[in-house]
Amino acid sequence: MEDRTSEILATLRNELSSKSSLFFAPVDSFVERLVYFHVHDILKNNTGRNVVWLCLNSSRDKVLNKFEDFGFDNTEFMDRLWFIDIEVPGKPPQKNTFYCSSPADYTKIASHVANLFEKNPQSLLVIDNMNVIATDTLQVVENFMQFIEKKIREKEGGIVSILLKDILSNDTEMLIKSFFDVVLETTNIGEVHTQVGLKDFDFLYTVEEGSIKLEYSRKKIRHEKLKILIVDDEPDIPELLKLSLISEPYEFLVAYNGEQAIDATLKEQPDLILLDIMMPDMDGYEVVEQLKKSKTASDIPVIMISAKTAVEDKVKGMELGIDDYISKPFDKREVKARIKMVMRRLGWSEED
Repeated sequence: MEDRTSEILATLRNELSSKSSLFFAPVDSFVERLVYFHVHDILKNNTGRNVVWLCLNSSRDKVLNKFEDFGFDNTEFMDRLWFIDIEVPGKPPQKNTFYCSSPADYTKIASHVANLFEKNPQSLLVIDNMNVIATDTLQVVENFMQFIEKKIREKEGGIVSILLKDILSNDTEMLIKSFFDVVLETTNIGEVHTQVGLKDFDFLYTVEEGSIKLEYSRKKIRHEKLKILIVDDEPDIPELLKLSLISEPYEFLVAYNGEQAIDATLKEQPDLILLDIMMPDMDGYEVVEQLKKSKTASDIPVIMISAKTAVEDKVKGMELGIDDYISKPFDKREVKARIKMVMRRLGWSEED
């Protein structure tokens, strides 16, 4: 995993070095940690490159504290970190820091950016949250971003920023995205999708024991055996289903709660999911809602298997996009038939 993390970071570092890049993410994602990871990687590996951090969402001190909280030690890079921060009356000026009166002090911000990039060409500008700028009028935002982008391109620098989804109007969202060469679509279940050069680039990010790890997202391929993920919080049910299907050319993965189900789906890319509804941490409906937001998992067929047999329960599942519904207690003949029916609908045959 560590090798993959380094490889993915190197790809981001090299491909985005002279581009403007936007992490487009839901509010409840770990995207901020991912951006801090990306910036720390640049400071660590691009020794001749400086970072200019525009503090719209967090002050200079909070930014440095977040680096520490996320496990990144920037002590040796402090002479290469510059800040544009909001002035606080009575607070003494900090080293490598320029000040403006407010996040809307665009003239002063633009002047600081131009001067810093004049002295430090090929730097990276970090705009910590584009949503703050986007609260102004479209014309003001457009003028400011055009000026910033022009100055940074002249000095062969790059930009990285975050835009949180579903907060702004569609028009404002589209305008902001139009200023960036690369938009990295991020989901709250740990996926990133973008086009880097002529290739689609997909990877997963997970936070384990406070550190972040990256792994390439596996593209769905056809297997010699149909790969089925069984999700149920009662351990006996997956075993019973496997016994019921033992004569079929299937291989099985098992998850015992919703979080495990999402993780297994993203990493293993099963061909079909047999999903229970009633689970303690996240019910089956929530699992389906999360997976439908994924670019790599949204088309994986789901058959719900549940003791909830009311029509409204089945309809709710269908409205979320499930492919079929089996009631508990189930008959193994029905399970076999419904799996084959769903997979045939999607172009699979037993010969495949």
